[in-house]
Amino acid sequence: MNRLPLFLDLIHQPCLVIGGGDVAARKIGSLVDVGARVTVVAPMIGDTVAELAERHGLEVVLREFEPSDVRGRLLVIAATDDAGVNRAAFTACRERRVLINTVDDAALSTAIFPSIVDRGPVTVAVSTGGASPTLARRIREQVETLLPATTGRLAEFLRQRRARVRESVPDVDVRRRLWDDVLDGNVPAHVAGGDEEAADAELERLAAGGAPEGFVSLVGAGPGDPDLLTLKALRALQRADVVYYDNLVSAAVLELCRRDAKRVYVGKRRAFAGTRQADINALLLADAQQGLRVARLKGGDPFIFGRGGEEIETLRRHGIGFEVIPGITAALGCAAYAGIPLTHRDWAQSVRFVTGHLREDVVNLDWPELAKPDQTLVVYMGLAGLRQLSARLIEHGMDPETPSAMVSRGTMEDQAVVTASISRLARAVEEADLPGPTTTIIGRVVDLRAQLGRSE
Repeated sequence: MNRLPLFLDLIHQPCLVIGGGDVAARKIGSLVDVGARVTVVAPMIGDTVAELAERHGLEVVLREFEPSDVRGRLLVIAATDDAGVNRAAFTACRERRVLINTVDDAALSTAIFPSIVDRGPVTVAVSTGGASPTLARRIREQVETLLPATTGRLAEFLRQRRARVRESVPDVDVRRRLWDDVLDGNVPAHVAGGDEEAADAELERLAAGGAPEGFVSLVGAGPGDPDLLTLKALRALQRADVVYYDNLVSAAVLELCRRDAKRVYVGKRRAFAGTRQADINALLLADAQQGLRVARLKGGDPFIFGRGGEEIETLRRHGIGFEVIPGITAALGCAAYAGIPLTHRDWAQSVRFVTGHLREDVVNLDWPELAKPDQTLVVYMGLAGLRQLSARLIEHGMDPETPSAMVSRGTMEDQAVVTASISRLARAVEEADLPGPTTTIIGRVVDLRAQLGRSE
């Protein structure tokens, strides 16, 4: 490390910006945002700098830079495209021991502006020491994905309660462990949800020596591609002590779980009964009652044929804290990756999601409604009952030539799509020997796949 990172308190502190263009304007904006007293020196200024000066009451001196301008300043920024002026400013600052940042020139800088992640009052600064501002920006973008937007709210909550906790827990080591328990537990989720009363109650309970409370996150894993996971879902997986997952969750998504988290398969496969829903509910409850953070990871979205409602009923009945993190549904993800819009102004004014799951070898649906034209029908879990599904739709009035598609392992690298009329789809799928999971899309919008340039 060849530079010491510092955070400067610039409120009412005298700072100088040399230059009046767009680069200078960006630096002026950063300074006024933190309360600095800014003077601008430049032969002329652009519209943006003029607007900033008027709005914030900045002093503007319209002339060439003079070395004496740096006297009495805490920080100087040289934001000109004149190498001679920048070097003169650096020399003047070094002689007077004033910090200077010369934009895009680390050799003429004793201070460097980092890339900043602002979650006020939490601030994360990233610097490459001037080696590559672009790399610093990329790293900042990665950090931003890891910090929830509510991080600042959490920091303020903790700040307001530090003195009270210090009084009630005087031992430094015990207090440090307490704050770890607070951040590992439910307090951040309560604060993020705006329930400070629940957060305070949990903080008081932990401070009194209580064990951390368990918490369950019902997480939508999306249709398979790990890049489609939401940021909130990713954070939940990286915090979880135990992860319960089903058959529709891809291996790539599971790889994003915390490395030491316990992973428990509770899915159902064809010809395998799997874990009963009542047993899954009991497992989630038991782990949460032991103080664990639990992630119930479901393919697609927890509330679209995911039985998430049954699970939260159990948790609510027993007073367990939980959250539901939506995921991209299989219908949306598979249709998008297959190049099939689910709605179209001329061809489909509504979309219906149904499950084609066989119950006692029968698919029981509202066939007359589903067979109507001018809509798109999306069928989940319809591979085994596809022949029956197609026949019943045609029987109840659907045009046998209605375009249809089956998407196998949608959004994954080995995704496959078979298209045919509804009367011929079952045979085409059998010939292609498509593996599950599959999603079936029926309606005139399927024809748009070819128009959009997608092929098998």
